[in-house]
Amino acid sequence: MYSFINSMIMGPPTLNRSPSVSAPLLSAVILGVGLALSYPQDPSVRLPGLILTGAAGLWLWLQNRKLRGDAARMSDAQSLWDALMLGGQDAITVLTSHNDRTDRTPSYEITHANIQAHALFGQTSGALIGRSLLDLLPETLYAHLHQQLREAAQTRQPQVTEHALPHSDAHTALWLHHQIIPLPHGFALISRDTTQARRSIEAVREKEAFYCTLIDCLPMAVFARSTRPSTAGEYVLWNKAAEQVMQLPAQIILGQKANQSLPPEVTKQGDEQDLCVLREPGIHRFPNLIYRTLGGDRVVDLIKVPVYGVDGEVDHILSIANDVTDQKTAAEQLKLASRVIEETGDAVVVSDAVDRIVMVNPAFLNLTGMSPSEVVGRSAELLGMSPLRESHLVGVNHALGMGRRWSGESTQVCQDGRSLDIWLSVSTLRNGLEKITQHIRVFSDISVLKTQQRELIEQASHDSLTGLPNRRAFGERLAQAMARSRRNQQELAVLFVDLDGFKAVNDRYGHAAGDAVLTEVAKRLLHCVRLTDCVCRLGGDEFTVILEGVGPEPELVRICQRILDSVSKPHVFEQEQVIVSPSIGAAMYDTGETPEALCHRADESMYAAKHAGKAGFVLSPSVGRPRRIDTAPPVQMLKQGPIG
Repeated sequence: MYSFINSMIMGPPTLNRSPSVSAPLLSAVILGVGLALSYPQDPSVRLPGLILTGAAGLWLWLQNRKLRGDAARMSDAQSLWDALMLGGQDAITVLTSHNDRTDRTPSYEITHANIQAHALFGQTSGALIGRSLLDLLPETLYAHLHQQLREAAQTRQPQVTEHALPHSDAHTALWLHHQIIPLPHGFALISRDTTQARRSIEAVREKEAFYCTLIDCLPMAVFARSTRPSTAGEYVLWNKAAEQVMQLPAQIILGQKANQSLPPEVTKQGDEQDLCVLREPGIHRFPNLIYRTLGGDRVVDLIKVPVYGVDGEVDHILSIANDVTDQKTAAEQLKLASRVIEETGDAVVVSDAVDRIVMVNPAFLNLTGMSPSEVVGRSAELLGMSPLRESHLVGVNHALGMGRRWSGESTQVCQDGRSLDIWLSVSTLRNGLEKITQHIRVFSDISVLKTQQRELIEQASHDSLTGLPNRRAFGERLAQAMARSRRNQQELAVLFVDLDGFKAVNDRYGHAAGDAVLTEVAKRLLHCVRLTDCVCRLGGDEFTVILEGVGPEPELVRICQRILDSVSKPHVFEQEQVIVSPSIGAAMYDTGETPEALCHRADESMYAAKHAGKAGFVLSPSVGRPRRIDTAPPVQMLKQGPIG
């Protein structure tokens, strides 16, 4: 590849030509003079003539020999060039740049292209010659490639880039890898189709991610050690359950041997077990093993199996450990259960099969203000609890009937009449005949959280600075307005308002001034529209207005002019005046149009107003290009007194 790049940099082979014809002409004159002098009989004249003739002939013979050598080298170089162009697997095109008189951006014309280049771009043989590179690539990709060509021209160093040719089906998009080599009078573009390679890499990554996720999601600990000579004893697999059981994260244990991360007794025990597997390949079970971890002793049932490589030899030893510590400690936990119920901060209520209260914990009594004598033996519904019926707790009958726990929001009425918002969990206990014997309610007071949640919902839909609905609320209100427009057959318009000169206010006067200007602009926008219209702030200096029942186009023009005049008036901040003006894009809603399409048209119109000189508005028609409606004086920033 290095010699190929050198050949490309040298360019197509050319024959070295003499810079002047004076030497051959002089030799011809000398030869003629020598021949003329060789004819006289006078030896004094004839001898110099013969010398001149011989010298001229010898010089011409040497020049002819040099020309034959140059021709042979040129033929070899041409053969090498042809071999590179025709014999390589990559697509090779040679580009020359030239500037159009009407456009400062250089364009690139293809002067050479091999068979692979024609096939890559789907052209017949010779069809690429003389064509512009812009004709073969989409505009966005051409701009990217043009930037790479500029860098290659400036640095005179090869550039490498890769991109995808767009296609309607993303799975059939063509990925191209380009190497750009600068030449004396252009560039060599070496292209290679990397679509299959990328797909293969993506497929491998997907499979790897799938298997890693699968192993990590297993409820039992799974880990493996290598038995290969080069990595013998190193851990190559350690799932999340293994992290929990052994109290060791995967990043510490992977690539390490047991004696580097685990206690000595665990290491010795594991080596002995692996030796048993190697001696007698097969499934080996090791029940009730005790592992000492940083979190304490763990009791596990261990299974070890050999994993064979492609050569038929054991490459790894896979271990599957089921943590049975919980089962061993179940008895102790049962002893603690009653104490936990007494001490827990959540209210616990146990009722019988017909929902009469059997037992409550102190947290319930503290929460409701009742005493045990007022509770035990009475119906849970009469004590202000939601009955276990679908009409009050949706899905509770199905969940309890399937033996599952039901959880959700509910209410609890206290003795003093207060109603609390609670998070309630309901489960059941069954006898050997699968009949419900007890209902267990566990709930906590979430009244404070519900109040905060309602406040956050309100804050999430409004801008904290201006108090206007934010981007999220704008989307919801626009969808509602469009539905009303279709239902009531009334006009609907959307305005996109962007402030010109706002960045200068922030840069010069600070963000406090910018916030003051944004707040004032929000007020002015609200004064320019009706109470039924909606003014939103998308972010930064971008605002939107939803106009329902706006009427015909002249009415929309008057509203835009009203906003333009109002917002363009000076803003006073700390005894200084600043002026910002809006660029407004307006779009009337067409029946069947999506919110995204309507906003896109309004946004395009707003940018059209900016490109037309700012401080104006553009109305986007249903079809055709946006058109300029009006323009105010150019935006400017004023300050009382001299401006330094």
